[in-house]
Amino acid sequence: MAQVRFSPSTSSLRTCKRAIASGIALASAVLSTSVQAQLEEVVVTAQKRDQNAQDVPIAIATLTESTIRDAGIITIDQAIPLLPGVTGTTSGIATSFWAIRGVSTTDFSIGSEPSVAVYLDEGYIGRNIHATGVLFDLQAVEALKGPQGTLFGRNAAAGAISMRSQAPKAETSLHLGLGIGDEGQRRYEVTGNLAVSDTVALRLAYLGDRFDGLWKNIVTGNNLYRDGDSLRLSAAFDPSDSFNLIARINYGDQESNANLLYNPALSANAPGVEFPDRVENTTAAKETLENFGANVTMRWDLSPSLSLTSITDYRDAEFSFDQDIDASNANALIDAGLGGVTGGLSLAYRQPYVEGESFSQEFRLSGSTDRMDWFLGVNYFTEDLKESQRVEILNTVDLAPVLNPGDLLLADETLPSGDNTSLGFYGDVRWRLSDALAVTAGARWSKDEKDFCSQGTAGVGLVAVNTDGPICDSEDWSEVTPRLVVDYQLQDDVMLYASVARGYKAGGFNPAATDVDGDFFGDQLSPFDPETNLTYEVGAKTEWLDRRLRFNAALFQSDYEDIQIQTATIAGIIITNAAEADIVGGEAELTYQANENLTFRANYAHVDTEYGGRADLEGNNLIYAPENTFSASFDYRVALGSGELALYGLYTYQSAFFNTPDNSTALEEPSYGLFSARVAYAPVDGGWEIAVRGDNLADEDFGLVRQDIGLGTGPQLNRGLGRRVMLMLSLNF
Repeated sequence: MAQVRFSPSTSSLRTCKRAIASGIALASAVLSTSVQAQLEEVVVTAQKRDQNAQDVPIAIATLTESTIRDAGIITIDQAIPLLPGVTGTTSGIATSFWAIRGVSTTDFSIGSEPSVAVYLDEGYIGRNIHATGVLFDLQAVEALKGPQGTLFGRNAAAGAISMRSQAPKAETSLHLGLGIGDEGQRRYEVTGNLAVSDTVALRLAYLGDRFDGLWKNIVTGNNLYRDGDSLRLSAAFDPSDSFNLIARINYGDQESNANLLYNPALSANAPGVEFPDRVENTTAAKETLENFGANVTMRWDLSPSLSLTSITDYRDAEFSFDQDIDASNANALIDAGLGGVTGGLSLAYRQPYVEGESFSQEFRLSGSTDRMDWFLGVNYFTEDLKESQRVEILNTVDLAPVLNPGDLLLADETLPSGDNTSLGFYGDVRWRLSDALAVTAGARWSKDEKDFCSQGTAGVGLVAVNTDGPICDSEDWSEVTPRLVVDYQLQDDVMLYASVARGYKAGGFNPAATDVDGDFFGDQLSPFDPETNLTYEVGAKTEWLDRRLRFNAALFQSDYEDIQIQTATIAGIIITNAAEADIVGGEAELTYQANENLTFRANYAHVDTEYGGRADLEGNNLIYAPENTFSASFDYRVALGSGELALYGLYTYQSAFFNTPDNSTALEEPSYGLFSARVAYAPVDGGWEIAVRGDNLADEDFGLVRQDIGLGTGPQLNRGLGRRVMLMLSLNF
C-alpha cells in the first residue's frame, strides 16, 4: 500500500481547515435566528438504497430537481460548477475534459477510458459520445468524489457522476415549454405523463435546443450554431408491492460547429485579439452526434430484508468531427514557403466516423439485519469501437480547371478499432457497532480485456504510418480495489467519518501503429498501463438551527500513480504513463434556509496537485485542476398578486488552471467568474409560468480549451459562450 504523503503543501491543508472553520463560525453566528422553515431532505441512492444524503458517509454533492431547473442545466458541463470538487468542460459536443479532485478525463480516442465514470439511471456510460448529449427531465444529479469501485458497476479512479431521470408517475399530466433568446437561442420542451392503469404508467420527455449567434467564421459565413434534439420514452410496471420494472429508451441527434479553434496570432481580421467576434477558418468546423440508448431496471423484494436488482443497459452512437488544424484562414507556414502567397494549402483534421456500441448487465443482491446493511454485485460490460482519424492537405487557391478550392491533395488516415470486455465482482457491508458507531468495508475484483487493431495510410506522415494491413494486439489487466469507512454519529444532526478507498482505471492502446525498425511501415501497437488512485478522507455532515442550516465538509489526500497523460500533438493524441502525483484538498458546502421564502447556498473546493517521479513534470500541477473553485446562489420566492414571483441568482468562480502537463503559461487559462440569474412568475395553480433567464450576464471572456499542436504558430483557443438572455413560457396541464 502506498504511503501517505503530504508533500504538495501543508499550507493547502491550512487553507482547507480555515474554510471549514469559517463555515462552522457562520453556523454559530446565526444560531439565534428564529424561523419556521426547514431544509428539504436530499435523497440519494449512492449506497443502492434511498437515503438522506446527511446519513451517507461519502463525499457526495447532489443537485435536486429544483436546482437543475433554476440553474438551467441541460448538460453535464452546466452542472459541474455547482458540484464542489468537480471541474472541467466540453469543447463542442463530445470532447470532454472532466476532473474530480484533480483526477481528470481527457478522453479523445477509443483506445482509452474515462477516469470520471458517468451513469444514467445506474447504467454505465462508457464513452463521451454517449454521455455528452442534451439532458432533460432529470430527477437528480449526484457526484461521488474519490475512487469508486464497490458502489457502482464499473471502477472509477476519480469518482462518478450519476444522473437519474424522472420515472413515470401514477398521474396524467402535460408540460409544454417554448424559449426564445437574444442570440438565436430556441428551446422546445414537451413532457407528458400517462397513468395507463393502476400498474402501468408512461412518460415522454423531449427537448429541442437551438443556437445561432455570438461569433462568426467569416471564411465560411457560418455563425456559431448548435442544433440538438433529445427524446426519452419511459414505462413503469408495478404489478405488486414486491416487484417494479422501469424501461427507458432515449434518442439524441446533435449538430454544431462549437468545436471551432482559432489562432489569434494568425488572424488577418483581428490580429492578436484573444476573443474576437469574427474568426477565420478555411475548413468549416463541424460535429455531428447521433446516439441511442435503452435501459431496463427490475427490482424484486424477495423478503422484507432481501432484494434483487437487475440493470440492463445498451448504448449505440455515431459521431463525426471536422476541424481546421492550424485554426486560421490558411496554413501560414506553407504560405510563407510559397513566397508569401495568400492561400495555397490548408491542413484539416477529420474524424469521418467514430462508432461505439456497448452492453452492460449488472445484478445486485441487497440485504439488511438489525445491525447490518450489505450488498453483493456482479457486472459485465462489453463494447465494440471503431473510428477514422484523418489529416488532409487541401488546396485553397482557385486553379480551375486543374484545382479548385477545397480539393484534397494528400491525406493521412488511421483506422483503429477495439473490442473491450470487463467483468467485476464487488460487495459492500456496513456494521452498526452501536447506535452511534458504524464500520463499512467493501472490495472489488476487476478484469479488463482489450483486443485492439490499427491500420494506417500515410500520405502526409502526420497522424499515420503505412501498415501492411491491420496490426493487432491484446492486453488484459486485473485489480482488487478495497474500501473502508468508519462513521460516528456525534449527535442527531452531526456525523463524522473517515475513509480510505482505492480506484483503478484499465490500460489501453494508442490509436496509431509504431514504426520500430525504421522501414516506414508500422510494426506494432503501443499500449499503456492502468492507473490507480488511493485516497484518504475525513469529513463531517452537520445540520443546525433546527435543520435550517446544513454544513458539510471533507479533507482528502490522494496518491495518484501511473497516470495516463494525454498530449495533443500534430501526430494526434499520444498517451503515456507518468509516474505519480500527490493531491491534497478539501471541500465545504453550506445551505441556509433564512425563512420560508429565502434560501442561500454556497460551496468551496481547494485542491493542490503536484506531479512527481518524472523529471520533465516534477512539481507541475495536474491539468484541468484549478486550485480554488467557488459558487454561491440564492433562491427567493414571494407571493405576488394571485401567484408567486421566484428570483434565482448564481455566481461561479474558478482560479487559473493549466491545459497541458508541462504547465505552459501560454496555455494557462486565467481565473474567471460567471453570473447568471432567473426571474419567473407563475399563478398559484401552476397552470403556466413565464421566466427570463440570463447566462454570463457580465459577458466574461474565457477559454474552454487552449492548445498548441506543434506547428510553431502559437496557441489555439476554443472560447466559452458570452452573455445570453432567454424568455421562456411554460404551460402545465
